[in-house]
Amino acid sequence: MYLILDKDTIEMEIVKYLPKTKRGFPSTVPLVEIINTILYKLKTGVQRYLLPVKALFEQHPLTWNAVYYHYRK
Repeated sequence: MYLILDKDTIEMEIVKYLPKTKRGFPSTVPLVEIINTILYKLKTGVQRYLLPVKALFEQHPLTWNAVYYHYRK
């Protein structure tokens, strides 16, 4: 698994500033893993469709479309 930042650092420094969703379904993947994937994409500059999502997520990998959706949000 690729790590850009430690999970504790993401929890303490980034997640607490993100707004909570009021509509839609809750995510099946922890927000920490989604943020880590977005940071991986920004750091490496890889194309969205070439993201190694199976290596970046532990249990239920998202598609690159879902990662881009969360990035736009």
